[in-house]
Amino acid sequence: MFDPKSPFMGQSDPLQPAQKTSFAEDRLKVAVQSCELAPGSIATEAQISERFGLGRAAVRVALARLSAIGLVHPIRRAGWKVLPVTGALIGDVISARRQVESCLADVRPDAAALARMEELAEIIEVLEGQGDAASLTTRRSYERELLDTLSDAVDNRLMAHFLVGLWDHSERILRFLEMPASQPFAACQARELAQAAAAGDGERIVALRMADITAFQNYAVAGLMRDRTELGVTPDAQDASSNNGQSRPDTGASPGRKITDESGKKSNKGVSS
Repeated sequence: MFDPKSPFMGQSDPLQPAQKTSFAEDRLKVAVQSCELAPGSIATEAQISERFGLGRAAVRVALARLSAIGLVHPIRRAGWKVLPVTGALIGDVISARRQVESCLADVRPDAAALARMEELAEIIEVLEGQGDAASLTTRRSYERELLDTLSDAVDNRLMAHFLVGLWDHSERILRFLEMPASQPFAACQARELAQAAAAGDGERIVALRMADITAFQNYAVAGLMRDRTELGVTPDAQDASSNNGQSRPDTGASPGRKITDESGKKSNKGVSS
């Protein structure tokens, strides 16, 4: 009788196709949000596959899913373009957050969630005083977990999904604006959020989130004012073959090749989720 688990059988790839696609999507989403794939850069599926060691089929599906949430979009005969960070995008994100985060007024986290929020608040406070890059990255991950804990308590799951997407966009914008010489964006008011959630004070939760959005807006404006990128009106590339038969200079996403950043060009791409 055939036994597929026999030790004498060759070891197959432990990841199933669906798992490979999920892994590719998670990996590329992190690359986009962390600006590892620079805003405005263009790359082919082959280049992305080689750079991140992912299968072509999984990369194709992953990019399609990232396109559905507005992080990348296809360019005919050129590849995939990472959504540029522009003033219009930042404005759209801020405006949408002001409307959507008001739904947090009705959240009522359970006892386990409240306890976890309290733990996270303590960790965030400790990390806030440390200025190294590793502490900043760790702090941000805990801040995001705290916010996700709040979103998990939103009854309207569609609204919660949209809210998570807006926070994804906000994280990418911060990564883009936080230059080495600039002061990092301050931590959210984690302790106050945890206390307001424990007291069932939805009005206070929303007030704290609105204050955080205002701080985000001020930080973004200051960051844009430091940006020396020239703003132009050149539309997004539609056909790579118009480059006199030469390879495009902005398609390199493979190791050792510079990815052109077109983040300074105006774009009519908005925020979707």
